[in-house]
Amino acid sequence: MRKRTLPAIFVLLVACSSVAYSQSLIEEFSFQIKDFRMDHQTQTNNLNISISYRYATNIQKADYPDFRWLAKDVETLLSNYPNKDDYWEIVNKQITSILLNKYPGIKSVTSDLKVDPSSLIPYTRSSRVTRERAPIKSNRKRM
Repeated sequence: MRKRTLPAIFVLLVACSSVAYSQSLIEEFSFQIKDFRMDHQTQTNNLNISISYRYATNIQKADYPDFRWLAKDVETLLSNYPNKDDYWEIVNKQITSILLNKYPGIKSVTSDLKVDPSSLIPYTRSSRVTRERAPIKSNRKRM
């Protein structure tokens, strides 16, 4: 009596299909705001801002924000920034805060803020801030 074996191609297909089901998807998007002028710290500054964000897992089509909305929110914040003496790091934290609070489809956001040299400060300065949404805590008790 001969022992039957499965063809190697069938075994390979089964192995590949189980790997496909265990994959996770990470979606990110980014954009830049170049040469944005902001009156801050007693002078007009030239800013270059790079915003990148990660979408929430299993985001629905209706929850994807148009990046132009985020860009407009950043520009509006900077144009109307209330405390003209804040350090750039504080300004940058405010950028990430408004974006994460306003857009529920975003899981985390990073803002890279670069300030060009000026007549008062001859150095390029930069700040990088990443803010993540807190994980949702389950009410279920662990055993």
